[in-house]
Amino acid sequence: MTEEEFINITAIIQKTNNQKIIQTLNQFKSTIEKVNTQDGNKIFVKKCLNIVYNDVLSKIDELSDMEDNRGNQIKLAFELEKIKKIIEMLPYINKKPKNTIFNDEEYMNIPNIEIIKLDESERIKQQLRNFYQKISLGHAYINSGKQYQSQVMQCVVRNLKALYYLSNQEETNLAATEIITNPTLEHALQLWRIIDESKIVKAGYKIQLEQVKLKKIIYIPRLFNQITLDTLHHFNKNSTDIPKNLLYQVAFRSIRKKQNDYDIRVRVMCNKQIFKQKITNQDFAQIVRNLTKSEFQIQRSQHIQQLQQPSNFFGGCCVSSRNEIGEIGLNIMQNIIIHIHGGGFISMSSFSHQSYTRKWVNQLSNTVVFSIDYRLAPENPFPLALDDCWQYYMWIIHFSSAYFNICPKNIILIGDSAGGNLALGILIRSIETNQRIPDKIILQYPAVNLNLCDVVPSNLKSMNDQMIPMGLLMLCRQSYLKNQSDLPNDYYASPIQTPQEIIKQFPKDFVIFVGQDDVLLDNSVEFVHYCKDNGLDNIKLKVFESLPHGFQNMGMRSNGVIAAESANRQIIEQIKEFIV
Repeated sequence: MTEEEFINITAIIQKTNNQKIIQTLNQFKSTIEKVNTQDGNKIFVKKCLNIVYNDVLSKIDELSDMEDNRGNQIKLAFELEKIKKIIEMLPYINKKPKNTIFNDEEYMNIPNIEIIKLDESERIKQQLRNFYQKISLGHAYINSGKQYQSQVMQCVVRNLKALYYLSNQEETNLAATEIITNPTLEHALQLWRIIDESKIVKAGYKIQLEQVKLKKIIYIPRLFNQITLDTLHHFNKNSTDIPKNLLYQVAFRSIRKKQNDYDIRVRVMCNKQIFKQKITNQDFAQIVRNLTKSEFQIQRSQHIQQLQQPSNFFGGCCVSSRNEIGEIGLNIMQNIIIHIHGGGFISMSSFSHQSYTRKWVNQLSNTVVFSIDYRLAPENPFPLALDDCWQYYMWIIHFSSAYFNICPKNIILIGDSAGGNLALGILIRSIETNQRIPDKIILQYPAVNLNLCDVVPSNLKSMNDQMIPMGLLMLCRQSYLKNQSDLPNDYYASPIQTPQEIIKQFPKDFVIFVGQDDVLLDNSVEFVHYCKDNGLDNIKLKVFESLPHGFQNMGMRSNGVIAAESANRQIIEQIKEFIV
């Protein structure tokens, strides 16, 4: 922040009688003065403060001159809350390493990063305004009636309020602004889980989904070494050594019905029927031979080599399987998409992401899509979701061919937001435990850094983000990590900390998609720089102009964001390039 801008803060304080403005800005000035006396990254501090001045202080200045009515009070409280968060962040901003890429104005200008223009910026912003109006309505609706304990009364009040908000856009926006100024975890859970828990919302969502030939829910058992806080970095690298009795009793069973509370729910979608009519003893026997060294003396290195040669996957059982019409060796799916949904670790499901996963099914040939419903925080904190995803991945690579007409010649691991974080966790685990590594990686706006103290410019630029405002982003991270101080720097929680020797083993086909206005944009940029500097030369970052976080879920059939649908089509084209 320049001296002139510092003077402007003083000018705002001097011209107003609003004690909240005076108190907050005086505290802001004191924090800046204190940081200026300390050693640190002053270039980065200045850059961040300039963002604050342009995006926040100018609005406070404008609001200080306006009439002191309810609407302006709500808007002012929202801006002042941003300043309070900056005050908390500023000491950490000053500690950013002096060699950070963000000290270079050209940090986006590397061959690995491509900026993609989808439409005129103003047109996209108008589409987003229309979309955010629905989000604001959701905020206002959920907040209505919360003072009542009775669910019946809550429902009555909410429905009455909904009629009011539908006819009053300004009040809807004010109600939403008031809520996201100081969001609560309870509110976030109710809003983000509504698509999975409200029968009315779920029914409306279903109407807009594309039809697919096969969509089934399966339940898979937990067979492999669990990932816990104790085993996160202390594990048996021979993690496929499953006792034979467990294989026969648990692995080879019906997956169409839930057997116990520990089963993992997985959605399977395809444009063909892929369930085997009959599962043969030969299928089972071959898998047992591959997984139980004690009886069959299969060498670990041979097993890994076999898994990495898809034509021999599971000893060739795929090519001898019988499909639904009784023809040998036909309709074998070779491309497997292993999808992990986002939702801030606290919400959403495979169901709520079908607006785009069903499009994958219909537009991708010879491909089956698996999508997991992992356990959610805060009820299930780190690393329980990661363990679910690991069990899911391991079951697919070792057991799926016994139940489906598939031969995973090409595994494409895809995750968005929190799912991107979990996908990277699977990739890292597969490398560390000598398992088959996914052939290709596609991440959408991944959460690669859960360290709340490690601030990047896009965190500040997107403080107005309607999907994940800064306060909500912090709640998600805290709910998942449960305030365990050492976890944010663990590479299983923050993959941007992944050691160099692991990054060198990442697949060469590795693409990240993110919006230019995403709160997590610069985390992805930093991750790409880090991977490139550590040997992953081919990693790509594709940035869609003017799109925010979560754009994949915005491309709905009716009243969706047209630019988001254009971005989704480009992601499908990328998947097609990865398909064999």
